[in-house]
This record gives sequence, C-alpha cells and structure tokens, in this order.
Amino acid sequence: MVLTRRAHRLAEIFHCLPNEILIEIIQHSHKADQATLSRVSKLFHDLCLPVLYRDVKISTGHVMLASIAIRSFFSGIMESPAGADVVRSFSLHVPHDYFEIDHRSGLILATLKLMSRLNHLSIFGSALNSRHWDMLLEQYNFPQLISCNIWAPGASPLLEAFLTRHSTLKRIHIQPGYRRIVPPQSASISLPHLECYHGDASFLPAIDVTNLKKVQLNWHPDDDVDVDKIIIGVSSMVQTKSHLQFVHIYLDDDHLRQILTSVSNHIQHTKTLRIRANSIMRLKPTTFHHITACLRRLTGLVYLEIGYNGGHWQSAAKAEDGIMAEECGAACPTLEGCCFHGRAWRKVDGRWEEYPVSEFLVLADGFYDPGY
Repeated sequence: MVLTRRAHRLAEIFHCLPNEILIEIIQHSHKADQATLSRVSKLFHDLCLPVLYRDVKISTGHVMLASIAIRSFFSGIMESPAGADVVRSFSLHVPHDYFEIDHRSGLILATLKLMSRLNHLSIFGSALNSRHWDMLLEQYNFPQLISCNIWAPGASPLLEAFLTRHSTLKRIHIQPGYRRIVPPQSASISLPHLECYHGDASFLPAIDVTNLKKVQLNWHPDDDVDVDKIIIGVSSMVQTKSHLQFVHIYLDDDHLRQILTSVSNHIQHTKTLRIRANSIMRLKPTTFHHITACLRRLTGLVYLEIGYNGGHWQSAAKAEDGIMAEECGAACPTLEGCCFHGRAWRKVDGRWEEYPVSEFLVLADGFYDPGY
C-alpha cells in the first residue's frame, strides 16, 4: 500500500525518537496513519500492532461486508497469532441473518481461543451457530474479562459454567434467546465485582452479588408469579440503593403495573427508573394513574422514562406528554427529568420544559457504557 504523505513525513520524523515517545505519538494518531505506519518497517509494525489491535470492533448491517471483514481479520490472526495477544476489547456485531448466509463460526471460535487477555467481549447471537455458542460457554476462559455481551441458549448450565469461570466480571449483558433462562433453585454464581446486569429477570436470582449499580431486566409472560420475589432479590444485591439505575422491558400494561407496584414497595430509593414496552403504545389513563400512585412512594427518584424498547419513537401528543411530566413531578418532588413516548422533560426553577432526548439519556445512563 502506498504511504500517505502525512504518514511518510511522520515516519521520517519518528525514526530517531525513543520508542516510549513513538508509542505515545502513535496512540494519538489517526487509525489510518497507524495502519500505514505499521507497514513502514518492522519497528513501526511492532509498535503499531498493539495499538491497532487493542480495541477491535467489526460492526456492519450488511452481510457481505461482515463476511469480508471477518474473513480478513480472523484469517490474519490465525496466520500471525501474536496479534491475538494484544487484543483487549473485541466486538463482533453482525446482521441477524448473518449465519444463514456465511458459515465461519469455526474460524471465529478458533481465533477467540487465542485472545486470552480480553477485558471486553461482545458477540451478537447470529455470529455463531448454536453448537459453537455451546462450546464457547462450556470451554472458553478469559482470565481478565471485565465485561461481556453474549447470547445464551435456554439451557442455563452452560451459562452458569461460563459466568462461574469469570468471577472478574463487572458488567454482563445476556442477549435473550428463544426461551427465558431459568436456573435451578440451587444455582449460586459468585460474581463479587458485578456492577451491571442486563438479561432475563428469571436468571438474576442465580447470581450472588452485593454491589449492583445498574439492572436491566427482560420480563417474560411466565415471570408474572415471580415479580415480587425477583424485585426483593434485587434489593438485597444493592449496597447503595440511592444510586441504583433500574431498567425494565415489559410486555403489556398489566405487567407494567405489577413491576411498578413491586419496585415502589421494595426499592423506594432507586435513582433512575426506566420502563420500556416491547411494542409501541401510549399509556392508558388508568395505567398512568397507577404510575403516579407508585411515584408517591419513591423517595429518591431523579430520572423516569416510560417508552418503547425498539427505539425512541416520538408521540405526536406533545401537550399531553407535558401534562404527564407535570403530574409526575407533583407526585414525586425529587424528580428532575422524565421521558414519555420519546419526548424528554426537565424541571427548571419549578417548571417543566422540553429538552433533547439525547441529553436525558446521558443524565439517566450516567456511567453506563452503551457498548457493553
């Protein structure tokens, strides 16, 4: 590949500098310059490779582009295994129909086995077939893993085995499978460092943790009888309830009322409460009345969202949403910001005014990393 003019000038300047300074400069260079410099000489290749491969993300909505990127990266690693040792963060986000067209699970899995020093692992469910997902969960080990975003089959023992081997985890996202994941009552997975859990509500009781800061639960129809049990369990997993961020993905208004009632009875000090429907719907008046009744019992709530899980669909009823914000603020004096049907509102000098949803999400998410 022909060197860019900028990279060529950099190479001439860099040649006489100490390696420590070169590494610092490379880290602050553009990715294109890093890639080009890595081809200048063995010295630059050795210095650039750890920087280029430290954070690897393959993400595209096009199957053919995903196939080309996967073949190029994973084949390159297999030809030069030393590259795998410098990867700390790996994300593979492919279209939902990827596996139906491209069958490279074996290549992906073989390469992952070489990445023993990963801190972060994120793989969309469609990137591997079911057999290879089972192999990953049952056999693979990443001793330094801090966060993961993985798919799990309905069989809970494989997921239990994977999590048990990775007690270093601080953040986990378990992508929903075909069925809810129900662990046996005797299951106890020790994750002493866990701060963020995103997955099926039914699986959370299997985890032994005391310092959760953010919980995002996917509720299934069969969870109805266990709502109180699960919410009470969450309460025991949190040291500082006033900092808790609580997110729920619900199915219908009955489910919403049940979840809110339980939260207002057992975790009154939660800071952030976000409730999202699996389908686009406006709140019924009776449901909204129930929400305000529950808000009166929440003593530390700062941010409230009630919306749609598939995106930020915006309602045309702006005036009605503004009235809802005012009524929620009256019911819960600690409330500073809320979001209904894709519109965000904040309290300024005692009055509620609309502001960008993006700003609300930054405030409501706090430390949350959307990439995990």
